[in-house]
Amino acid sequence: MQWLNFLAFWHWWVLAGLMLILELWAPTYFFLWLGIAAAAVGFLVLVFPAMAIEAQFLAFGVLSIVAAIGWHRHRDGDR
Repeated sequence: MQWLNFLAFWHWWVLAGLMLILELWAPTYFFLWLGIAAAAVGFLVLVFPAMAIEAQFLAFGVLSIVAAIGWHRHRDGDR
C-alpha cells in the first residue's frame, strides 16, 4: 500500500471519472456528488501539491457529505 502515501491530483480525477461512470449505471444522483467531490479534491491537490493525504481524505469526506445533503435538501424543497 505504498501508493497510498502519495495521491496526485490525477488519482482524484480518475476516481471522479469512475464515480460518474458508475452514476450512469445507477442513476440516483448519489455517485454524481461523490464524483464532483473527488474532482474538487483533485483540483485542491493540483493547487496545493503538498496537501497531506489525511487532509485530502478529510476534504473528500466533507465535500461528499455537504454535496449529498445539499442535493437532498434541494430535491425535497421542490416538492
